Amino acid sequence: MCSVGSLGSTGSLEDESREERFLIVSESSSSDKLSSSSLNSLEDVQEAIAGVKKTILETEVNSDQRKAIVHKLIQLRIKEQDLENRKYYQSPGEVETRRHNLVPVLQKLPARSYCDECGSAVWPLLQTIYECKTCTHIVHVQCLDRLSRKCVGAWLHPLEEDDSTVFNGTILHTICPEISLVEQNYRCAECGIKLHPNSGHRLCDYLGEWFCPACHWGYTSPIPARILHNWDFTPMMVSQAAYQYLGMMRKKPMIDLEKIGSSLTIVAVELSSVVRQRRTVLEMKSYLTLCREAISMKLLRKLEERQHFVDSEFIYTFQDLIDIHSGLLGTWLSQILESWQDHILNCILCRAKGFVCELCTEKEELLFPFTLGTETCPDCSAVFHRECYRQAEVCPRCERKKERNLSKLTTSSQ
Repeated sequence: MCSVGSLGSTGSLEDESREERFLIVSESSSSDKLSSSSLNSLEDVQEAIAGVKKTILETEVNSDQRKAIVHKLIQLRIKEQDLENRKYYQSPGEVETRRHNLVPVLQKLPARSYCDECGSAVWPLLQTIYECKTCTHIVHVQCLDRLSRKCVGAWLHPLEEDDSTVFNGTILHTICPEISLVEQNYRCAECGIKLHPNSGHRLCDYLGEWFCPACHWGYTSPIPARILHNWDFTPMMVSQAAYQYLGMMRKKPMIDLEKIGSSLTIVAVELSSVVRQRRTVLEMKSYLTLCREAISMKLLRKLEERQHFVDSEFIYTFQDLIDIHSGLLGTWLSQILESWQDHILNCILCRAKGFVCELCTEKEELLFPFTLGTETCPDCSAVFHRECYRQAEVCPRCERKKERNLSKLTTSSQ
């Protein structure tokens, strides 16, 4: 009886210890200790993998516990492979911490800069300075140990876990409501320091949250949401993290005006002009991509810095909207479209793809989709004079296609 009882107690103790070990791993898997984003060295990741593998063998087959731990093992394996690959791509002297990829600054910075941790000036020629390759975060070498701000470009590394809900590779399209200090528990939204009436805290207009002076230096930037809703380019104060994020996202094509701000063209004259130019870009592109002369002259390469202009009509970047408001983008596009039009009108290959209006007697005028006063059939893409097309009941080219298809069906049936 005693031996049986001792075996039973031993089995229960083993079950309890196994369950306790699983609970420890499950809790730590969601904590920073076992999180793949907090394990920065290859040795730490390999040690975590060994611990998780041992725990998997002690759980029941096909249980939810085993599935959760296997998922964690997969993440750690990906992290291990990523760390092994980084050894071959890292720059000399590169330091990785808090998801930053910091490299030494070996040349003079274009403007006077300050350390994003201590706030004092940086002198690259006299001091050892590090700058993040992703978010341009600048720190002194002595400030690396107390680096607090996580890289706002961490979303660019999909193999990493990212708990950020704001800096996730998208731009907020709604004006953030101001969050009261009570809702923030009188603490800084970034570092968590206690805020009081005389602490000098500032509001970030992009996030709608309050920050301490160390996390909010009073830098200003136009807010995308205010531009999309009110066409308002007034610079507003934003936190340091938001300032870095908006700077990093400034030239990324993330704004779809067709879905977000389609009514803006009614109130913004300069925007409606650029919208017409963007439509003309796509119309001319269909000619330039088929012309070997245009390809040899690399005419489409003139839009290389704004590649999204030849891919879609409605996609814009944050910088595009700013340049539209200042008038720079409209002038730049006008010069490019003028050179493209000169080529198409004088190139034999491009002129061969032109149209004549079949609805009037003026057969000598060559028409293109971008010619002023013309209308393009949405079904067959034929080009007509706008007045002629609107007076016509049907498109003659579409009618010919219908008759041709009908005759083919009749012939095949016989």
